[in-house]
Amino acid sequence: MKENKKYLPDDFLDDKPIFVKSLFKVIIIFVLIAAFLAVAGYFSFDWAVSALVHSRKEVAVPDISKKPVNAALDLLANANLAMRKAGEEYQPDLLSGSVIRQLPPAGTVVREGKVVRVWISQGSESIEVPDLSEISLRNAELLIRQLNLTVGNKDTAYSLTVDKGAVVSQEPEPLTLVVKGSSVNLVISNGPPPSSIRLMPDFRYKKLADVNLWASNADIEVNIAEDQDSPFQSGTVIKQTPDPDAEVSPDSPISITVSARPQNDEDKIYRIHYELPQGKNQNRVRIVIADEIGEREILNEMKQPGSKIDLNAPYGGNAVFRIYVDGILVREKDIK
Repeated sequence: MKENKKYLPDDFLDDKPIFVKSLFKVIIIFVLIAAFLAVAGYFSFDWAVSALVHSRKEVAVPDISKKPVNAALDLLANANLAMRKAGEEYQPDLLSGSVIRQLPPAGTVVREGKVVRVWISQGSESIEVPDLSEISLRNAELLIRQLNLTVGNKDTAYSLTVDKGAVVSQEPEPLTLVVKGSSVNLVISNGPPPSSIRLMPDFRYKKLADVNLWASNADIEVNIAEDQDSPFQSGTVIKQTPDPDAEVSPDSPISITVSARPQNDEDKIYRIHYELPQGKNQNRVRIVIADEIGEREILNEMKQPGSKIDLNAPYGGNAVFRIYVDGILVREKDIK
């Protein structure tokens, strides 16, 4: 097949005006000069950079491992080297903020200005101790190990409030931050005590009359304090010492704080009943009442899955009761 090629005739510019001819030649010359300058500039820049790099002195990378970041920066600066953090890792053997390893390694010969990458220690990994109260020993041990903690001492104690075989108390306390691998000591319930041992019942949110009846039968003295700012109905126990399940004797009086909230003819009583759903973890339950007096917190406690809450709370006029579980509003009821 014949190709159609177009060529400029040799006399292409001969018949053109002198101005056009001159302009065309100037453009060609300008393009050639620009191309030459670009090539020359590239090689000049490359030569300058290469000369600059190779003109720097060679230095040995200092050993900055196990040193705090500030100290490591000083050592690198003295050698005219730079640092860049490549990552962070938990390292129980090193304080937080110390260099775990470096790249290039110590002793490597490099030129000044080289960037040394480092990995920084976050120290020991912290674990939040779970609340194990009232769960079975087996489940408590499983949960402890799942969180990379270890089961420590296992003691036993009688309990009026915790079923036999479940956790009565623990050390460290729930929600305490500990180092990964730490031990958690447990006290396991042996169930109710024999008749020769007397334990403190849980009187919280019950009537003072219940305390007086028990104390009279046990021949134990009761010291009573009143709280007029309490949101509970007058005569309701809001605090007690010692705690539930503590061993008591006639030689040691107990202390009870009861609500002494002033009676109001318009006060009404609302029975709050709520049952937590079943699950694996404890929940923080918060109950709030808002009425003509203002907003008051009735309850703020950690509760086991399936726990039942029964409270009698006074209120004035129209009121709103709100129940929060782990900060989420799960129930709201208007009362008149």
